[in-house]
Formats: sequence, C-alpha cells, structure tokens
Amino acid sequence: MMKKQLATALALIAVSGVAWAGSGKVSFQKLDTNRDGQISMDEAKKSPEVSKMFGQADANRDGKLDSSEFSALESNSESNTPGGAQSAPDGARQPGEGGAR
Repeated sequence: MMKKQLATALALIAVSGVAWAGSGKVSFQKLDTNRDGQISMDEAKKSPEVSKMFGQADANRDGKLDSSEFSALESNSESNTPGGAQSAPDGARQPGEGGAR
C-alpha cells in the first residue's frame, strides 16, 4: 500500500509542473535555464509569481529552489487561488477519500 502511495505521489509531482504551466504558470524546467536542477533568483525573475514567493519557497535558505521547494510553491499557489485545491487539516479527509485510518 505504501509503495502505491509513493508511486502516486511521485507521479503527481512529475506532472505538477506541466499542469501549472498549462494554467498560465511556468514550469520548473522552463525556469531552470542552465539545467543545474535548481532555480536561482535570476532564473525566477522570469516568472512574477515565482519571483514574488521565492523567499518563502526557499525552505533551506540556500538562495535556490530545488524541485521539491518548487513543488511546494506550486501547491501553495494552487491552494491560494479561487477554486484551487484546499488542503485538509492533519488527519482530516478530503471529500471522496475513503478507507479507515
């Protein structure tokens, strides 16, 4: 069961950049122009949304966004927009989630 959840999570992370780009937002791959696997502040300036949230998204304060920090930024951006996905409080289920805990 855990492997299935991990595989699902990884698949969602992989396509999140594409989905975000499709909504008019830029993907990690588009911003990472030097292909080093990180987005610098200079690279982030190509996207007003990413540039604005860069400081909050840079969780380890290294001055760059890695793919996990960028994914968290995408998730936060989606949950803060009208009609965006809202996260459930810890332990709470989203509508349609079934199963025992």
